[in-house]
Amino acid sequence: MKRSMPKVSIIMPCYNDGLYIHEAIESVLQQTYKNIELIIIDDGSDEEDTINILNDLSDERMKVLHTENLKPAGARNYGINIASGEYILPVDSDDKIDATYVEKAVKVLQNNPNIGVVYCEADLFGEQNGKWDLPSYSFETMLLDNIVFVTAIFYKSDWEKVGGFNTYMDSGMEDYDFWLSILAVGKEIYQIPEILFHYRIKKVSRTTQFMDNSMQVKEIYSRIYDSHEEFYEKYSKVYAKILRDALIEQTFLKRKYEFELKRLLEGYEEENVIKRIMRKLFC
Repeated sequence: MKRSMPKVSIIMPCYNDGLYIHEAIESVLQQTYKNIELIIIDDGSDEEDTINILNDLSDERMKVLHTENLKPAGARNYGINIASGEYILPVDSDDKIDATYVEKAVKVLQNNPNIGVVYCEADLFGEQNGKWDLPSYSFETMLLDNIVFVTAIFYKSDWEKVGGFNTYMDSGMEDYDFWLSILAVGKEIYQIPEILFHYRIKKVSRTTQFMDNSMQVKEIYSRIYDSHEEFYEKYSKVYAKILRDALIEQTFLKRKYEFELKRLLEGYEEENVIKRIMRKLFC
């Protein structure tokens, strides 16, 4: 039988995010669910303001640890390893969570033993604003690409079972790799149909740098497949159909954009011809 209010350990890696971390911390400490601990991992920050802010933090509900630039996956593993909570929630030091997120997620986990991960809908703030246009959760979509952000609640015991976050994903996507590991051990993922997570968009971030490098993207997805080869073999028929559908969709989109581009270029040429005729007639 589940305890009425098991502890939730919130894991917050920080690398030079002093400008934003107070907002992130405040959103954690304002949770309506009170049995929480906040573990902040200073992952080798070298910015003076960030170092001073982290050194000044003082609250009995939080711990501040120091590591030497393990990067997000390693820093999360470091914090989770010493966490005393039954549940784990990673929150990056520049993001925010709604005050009711933990309470609502824990309720789902306690009432559904087959569910191992709970997340929610999200919105964007910072350089962009509005709802984060992620697809609704489905197992089939997860076979193809990640639609679950890292700020999701899961069992520490499942983290131990799958070996934690894969630090070999040094360019990103360690959350996708981790969710696939959770699915592979038979747990389900559930999305709360409500915006409870607020994701900060910066001009430059690890995500934007990753998505700008096609070779790096191919390499990381190849690593993910290799790490979960048995899982993909188990669902090979489903995966093949999803890949086929994605290829068809991309082919039709390519045709559409090529047609639109051709039409724009033809219009541009016609406009230039008219301008040349007008110059000859009236100049």
